[in-house]
Amino acid sequence: MALSNGVAGNSPNTLTILGCGALGSAILFGLLASSAEEASEKTLNGAVDQKQEKPLPNGNDHEPPNGDEDLPKPSRIITCVRTEQSAERLRKQLATKKHSLSVIVVQGENARAVQAADTVLLGCQPQHLDSCLGAAAVRKALKGKLLISILAGVTIPQIEEVLIQPDTKATAKTNGVDSPIANGRTTSIIRAMPNTASFVRASTTVITACSIATPIALRLVEWLFNCIGTVTHITAAQFDACTALCGSTPAFFALFIDSLLDGAVALGLKRSEAQIMAAQTMKGAATLMLAGEPPETVKEKVATPGGSTIQGLLELERKALRGTVADALIKCTAAAGVLGSKQA
Repeated sequence: MALSNGVAGNSPNTLTILGCGALGSAILFGLLASSAEEASEKTLNGAVDQKQEKPLPNGNDHEPPNGDEDLPKPSRIITCVRTEQSAERLRKQLATKKHSLSVIVVQGENARAVQAADTVLLGCQPQHLDSCLGAAAVRKALKGKLLISILAGVTIPQIEEVLIQPDTKATAKTNGVDSPIANGRTTSIIRAMPNTASFVRASTTVITACSIATPIALRLVEWLFNCIGTVTHITAAQFDACTALCGSTPAFFALFIDSLLDGAVALGLKRSEAQIMAAQTMKGAATLMLAGEPPETVKEKVATPGGSTIQGLLELERKALRGTVADALIKCTAAAGVLGSKQA
């Protein structure tokens, strides 16, 4: 579907998603689910208000302020993908989802999709950064807008470098200035890393921002990612480690559960039933730790003296599970740090 002239012009609160792969799709459908819930709640509250007689104000009554009322939440979403196959996939998925937002799917129209946006979510592959943002029309369209990047391994300075006009860059370096902000960049960039649990709105998302990001931009990004889970602010220096800890470890946990399932099957259990039991057990343990219990406390509560649990724990320690997992996270962090340097 091509962007019409009417669509290409700016309208209030438009979010454009450039590259709608796994994470981009998860964010899209998380937003749609959140908007549907919000619309349903407003309808329900409106019906209740009509049935109830409101008391006369006494001078002391007041409505509590809604912290999200001033946020420019998107009322329209444009998803821009590279291939017709991806576009068709999204259209089919959207046809099965109930939502209250306007969603438009386009292919290969990055510049016009960005022109139509107030906020842009960058969700392409890291190696496609230059081809996605490097076109002059895209760079021009991004001026003065909020750009949210979910590209693994790609830093904010790397994105700013792509967005600097070549002639401006040359002039700035001649004058002894080598800063994207000093070069007059007005694009506010916020870097975020959600994880695959976005699909079930249980992501742990970490975010960091450039120096010109406004408080309301940060709040908007928080609201967006709170639609699919929780949000934690970190520094740029912590990002690679958090990419590994939050973005990669769902695969670690899946491998651990898969290993448990192998053992369960060897012991005579059905794999499908064992998966439910193991996953729910992991969820329960995680819930205890989210409630404030340290992992060592959870472990000690289960590993009673002379019991069976301590025998299993000792076997894991003999096989160096603790050091292996820690080393895996360290290697994963190192790999995350070089993802951005692999741009094509």
